[in-house]
Amino acid sequence: MKSFVVETMAGEAVTGSQMVIAETPLDAAKIGTGREVQQRREEMEWVRVTDEADAAVFRFAFKG
Repeated sequence: MKSFVVETMAGEAVTGSQMVIAETPLDAAKIGTGREVQQRREEMEWVRVTDEADAAVFRFAFKG
């Protein structure tokens, strides 16, 4: 399991943040938001997930 920082975003502004322990960035986004997510395109509301071990950043959007 890895540590991820999960941030909900409105454009480029952080609207919420929490630490999540999960297997993958996708799992961390789902756990951290309690919602289903998909790969981000140009959505204004989105989720930024940062892998604390290697500082990799992943971007997801809410489904539906």
